[in-house]
Amino acid sequence: MPGIIKFNDDKRPDNPRTIEIQPEDVWLNTALDEYLTSTMTPSRSGVFHPSTLSNKCDRAVWLIFNGQMPETKLEPILNRIFQNGSYLEKRVEVWFKELGILMGQEVKVKHENPPMSGRIDFLIKHKEHGIVPVELKSINNYYFGKLNGPREDHKTQLQMYLNIGHYDIGTVFYENKDNQKIKTFLVKRDLKQWDDILTRCFNIQNMRVPPTRCTGLVWCACKKVNLK
Repeated sequence: MPGIIKFNDDKRPDNPRTIEIQPEDVWLNTALDEYLTSTMTPSRSGVFHPSTLSNKCDRAVWLIFNGQMPETKLEPILNRIFQNGSYLEKRVEVWFKELGILMGQEVKVKHENPPMSGRIDFLIKHKEHGIVPVELKSINNYYFGKLNGPREDHKTQLQMYLNIGHYDIGTVFYENKDNQKIKTFLVKRDLKQWDDILTRCFNIQNMRVPPTRCTGLVWCACKKVNLK
């Protein structure tokens, strides 16, 4: 009959095909993991770094500042995460350049007392706010969905750059590492928060021994340090 399509039953089996499970390439997995296994060295002692002070654990900050935090194994998966962050920075650099707003990258900032040192990811020429430091972060989909403002540890890092560099406002820039969506949040220079950061640094500087209790997250490296 016209309009009726006849299917070839020989090409449409009644039973679904059995899917063959393919073996993993164990050699390649192992070779890559061995290549990407490395050692993670703590930040330079005698100086407070923004990434260090974003940790709320005073014990960990004291250990790093005093050169007592040992090297730790850098697992392959964490190494890949770090490399992903580096490639994100390269992509964003291209965007800012092509927009004609890139004013600086990896800009060093220093503070004498207490001693602080860090690098601003980017300086851009903002249409509404002039020269603005940008703190770049990648984050997974779960935490990205919860963002309605910058995370406190990221605000702490940016506050150090704003106050040391005397910028009135900055931006925390997030990219969702699962789907490449972005969120950006403006952060004003906060003199009260800066004073809290300075006070914390002076207090840690003046401690002759570190706090005995860890107040950081479950992965805080200070838990592995046993000072005699």
